[in-house]
Amino acid sequence: MTTACRDSKVDVAAADSSLARDITLASAVTAPTPELRDLPDSVPPTSEAPLPKPKVERKPPKPTTQPPTPVREAPPAPPAPTPVVEDTAAAAVSASGPRGVIPAGTTVGLTLDSRACSDANRPGDKLVAHTTEAVTATNGAVFPAGSAVVIEVATVAAGGTPDSSTITFRVKSITANDKTRPVTADIVATGPVERNRVETKSADKKKVVAGAILGAIVGRVAGGGTKGTVIGAAAGAAAGAAAAAATAKYETCLPVGAPLRMTIAEAIEVGV
Repeated sequence: MTTACRDSKVDVAAADSSLARDITLASAVTAPTPELRDLPDSVPPTSEAPLPKPKVERKPPKPTTQPPTPVREAPPAPPAPTPVVEDTAAAAVSASGPRGVIPAGTTVGLTLDSRACSDANRPGDKLVAHTTEAVTATNGAVFPAGSAVVIEVATVAAGGTPDSSTITFRVKSITANDKTRPVTADIVATGPVERNRVETKSADKKKVVAGAILGAIVGRVAGGGTKGTVIGAAAGAAAGAAAAAATAKYETCLPVGAPLRMTIAEAIEVGV
């Protein structure tokens, strides 16, 4: 009996021991094995691994269709610039050296190459004179004596007395060192001038004779005799002479070689 009780206790103990071992094994399987992680102390270890993020399938972007670039026509090419043609005289002066001037107020002596008269010439007639002295510009350029000067008849006037007839001139250009330059200048005669009566003596004689004949006729009719005729003829001759004097016309003339004086009114630009 005692043995039976002992055996039953042994069996119970063995059963308890086996049960305890099974419980321990079951606990070991259920509890997850702790993982070692390098985490800061402030972050508690997670008991479960994070779930992976679901993959998002990205569709490739649709190709953008750019509008066709409009074709622009090239603007027409501008016309080629017109070449600037410099004045030959100005270009020659520029290339020859530093520019200078013959200042306004400079006076130059001239001699006239041909005769000029207020009765024979008309305004606009061209005449030629030559300088009698050299002229030096501010840059040393020299217009030598003998340079040709073109002058023009400006005005003419015939008068009933010698002093009332006149002729005046103006300067057009000067040619020096093979270059012609326009010139604005005044010009006067500095020597004696000729003052001539335009009508001939034969014309005056005809007027006197015609007056005498008319006077004689008038005297004869008025006096009725020879004495009246003579007195009338004398009076008629005197009247004819007076008529000739009243209708006389004079001209002013400058002979060949007449001296003139030119005064430059506007500065003349020159090169060396």
